[in-house]
Amino acid sequence: MKISHKSNRSNFFRALREGFYFYSSLLAIFFFFSFTIPLLFSFIPTLAASSIEELEEIKPDEGIVIGTGIIVGENISEARNSAINSGFLKGVENYLIGKLGLHSVADNLQMLDEEILSRAKDGIQDYQIVSEFQTDRYVKVLMKIRVNRALLDKGLESLGFLESDNPKANVLFMVSEKQSDLPPVYWWHEPFSQISLTQTEVSLIRLFEDKGFRVINKSFYAPGEDYDDSMLRMHLSNEDAVKWGKIFSADMVIAGDANLYGDSWASIFLKALRVNDGLVLAQGYREAVLGDNHEDERTAVGLAIDSWARDMISYVLNGIEPAKGSINTIEIVLEGLTDYRGFIDFKHFLSTNFPEIRFLLEKRLKKESITLSLNLSTNSNTLAKKIQNLPDKPFSCEIDNLNEQGFTLTIK
Repeated sequence: MKISHKSNRSNFFRALREGFYFYSSLLAIFFFFSFTIPLLFSFIPTLAASSIEELEEIKPDEGIVIGTGIIVGENISEARNSAINSGFLKGVENYLIGKLGLHSVADNLQMLDEEILSRAKDGIQDYQIVSEFQTDRYVKVLMKIRVNRALLDKGLESLGFLESDNPKANVLFMVSEKQSDLPPVYWWHEPFSQISLTQTEVSLIRLFEDKGFRVINKSFYAPGEDYDDSMLRMHLSNEDAVKWGKIFSADMVIAGDANLYGDSWASIFLKALRVNDGLVLAQGYREAVLGDNHEDERTAVGLAIDSWARDMISYVLNGIEPAKGSINTIEIVLEGLTDYRGFIDFKHFLSTNFPEIRFLLEKRLKKESITLSLNLSTNSNTLAKKIQNLPDKPFSCEIDNLNEQGFTLTIK
């Protein structure tokens, strides 16, 4: 068979063209990734910085939370929803702790869980997912959320934790301030003179006004009011501090002293006194030291006061409520029941006959007794008398161990 030289040349040039196109394509791909990939990665820090800037712009009713959702049966979508709902719950929990204080939330956790936390999603106004990732077991989301303060406060109000229309409680500060190498300053030493606010008073005013109190202006003092020499001492007895509180029509007096050691170290001792009965609601000692790189605008004494408030303010808020005629929390130890149905009937009896009971839940269940926790707008003594004197009760009972915290009720 004769092979044509023309055919060989044609095949050679065809192969050469195909090779050229192949290597041209490789070069095009090479140059594309050489320039595009670095350019793409150059945007990543910008995107990350943008997310960080969004996280830094947090308003008072916002928060940053991390939610987790477990993957069940390869259902990624459901796990993601669970992670988001988990973040909602954390956001509402943080709001309640900030609003009521840790101790108040701990003391009323079951009530708050049943009435607010179980519907945490309703308390979220809006949210933004900043970042998320998943493993083969779970999904995690980093979220910026904004709570619905009006809705949550309305729920707390209905449970008796907040008041909407009642007047604010009046607070009077009687805290001396001693700076290094200077005599102590305390306004009640010369009640008629006009003394500038101390650092301690400025920090106290900021704290208590933020908590909803009305700070009494000492310049409105009436010179005709009676006081004695013991009320002019720097270290006041509880009785004398309460006397000043009554002169100024205060609901509460914050008494104590503050010591400032230079600009970076301060210590305080504060106690909160309820004026109507002289009860000490809270007291404690705190100190604070500013670091070398401290950029907070607060002073050392301000930081010490804030530290005191983190542990004490919930006791102050709860303790001042009875003086304002709001909500009391008591316990009833219920004995003599023979079955659970009887307990249900007793709860119905309380809720239908006593409108002063705002909320009721079972706190401890034992074989021989059940302890109920009640929020009510009266006191335990008044409620016990009303139960005893109520006509046509479906049971007879005996009340023992009556005190301010509650009583024992035995069904006969």
